[in-house]
Amino acid sequence: IIGTFLGAQPKEAIEFQLNTISGQVLNSLDKTPVKNLRVEVLSGNNLLKDSTVTDENGHFNMDKVGYVWKPKILLLSRDYHKLTVKLNPDDLDSLNNITVHPMITPIPDDQKIPSLAKTPIESRAESFFIKGSVFYYLSIVNEQFSAERIRIKFRKVIDDGTGFIMLNINGMYYEPERCYVPQMGEYENLAYIIDDYFPSPVFGPSGLPQYLDNNLLEPTIIYGTVFDAYTGKAVAGAEVILAGSSKRRVTDEHGKYAFQVNKSGSYQIMVNPPFGYSSSQTGISEILVKSARGGWYRSNHYLNP
Repeated sequence: IIGTFLGAQPKEAIEFQLNTISGQVLNSLDKTPVKNLRVEVLSGNNLLKDSTVTDENGHFNMDKVGYVWKPKILLLSRDYHKLTVKLNPDDLDSLNNITVHPMITPIPDDQKIPSLAKTPIESRAESFFIKGSVFYYLSIVNEQFSAERIRIKFRKVIDDGTGFIMLNINGMYYEPERCYVPQMGEYENLAYIIDDYFPSPVFGPSGLPQYLDNNLLEPTIIYGTVFDAYTGKAVAGAEVILAGSSKRRVTDEHGKYAFQVNKSGSYQIMVNPPFGYSSSQTGISEILVKSARGGWYRSNHYLNP
């Protein structure tokens, strides 16, 4: 009788199933949570299987990851040293879930990579952040989404030289993967848009929705400024009326006004001039509001003395 003995394959060399990978990332120096950190699940040959970003409390969660050969977690941030954590099948629970609590070391300021010259990625990203318009910034706390509407007064996009771009909007830094910009009547994730413009993905799967849920959007705003047609200066004290409603505004010292609307449809804006302008003139404009939420419509008016 000839027998053959097949030795068992070592656990660390086999492919095994991962259902949920979750955990919290802490700063190794002060033990504070690290937010907006990119977390990637890679196979042993560095193929990307899934990715997400940590929330405000440093937590992350990736569900239904699937079978992975020699899986590991890669933690990436422009402010921290890169960290790789190998996953062991012995750490799985009965449902094939695994929880990790990595600590990551910050990069000293004098060792951070300086800003480089503008790249095509920077130019493309800047084109979605127009002064005077808005974008939404997604936050995740305890796996619950919320979004903040931010009006753009100043913007600068910087490539830090490591494959990441930094967004400085109004003097604050924002993670591109969490930014949603207006596209064809919806708010689309900036990372998805940018990746479509380049032959190789810039960001890869973010784990975040491609489009922002309508329930996270704020009510639509109609706003504008009333100007003097000859001098170009703002006109304060003009009465602005939203026709068909009881809503009225008086322009402030900068000539500005704003209305919040809660229905889609056609709206007329009427402007009655203040003292010093001809009482016979009334400016009228019509605005087609396509959505009751998320809209940002500007309507400026000009008055003749």
